[in-house]
Amino acid sequence: MKKQKTHILMLGEDDPKRELEFEVAFQLSLTVEQRYKRMKKLFSQTIDTIKKHDYPKTPAIISRT
Repeated sequence: MKKQKTHILMLGEDDPKRELEFEVAFQLSLTVEQRYKRMKKLFSQTIDTIKKHDYPKTPAIISRT
């Protein structure tokens, strides 16, 4: 397996435009397969965090009559 190049953005102050450009350039550097693997990994990490901290299920919406 080929080792991925590390991408790090360092800014002196917040710059949303440069942050977006950096993110788009990073995403374009990945293949479609790499993007899906990354998305699946991040989704799994999110689910594991939710389970670890025992977040309750979303409460049901009750309509008043």
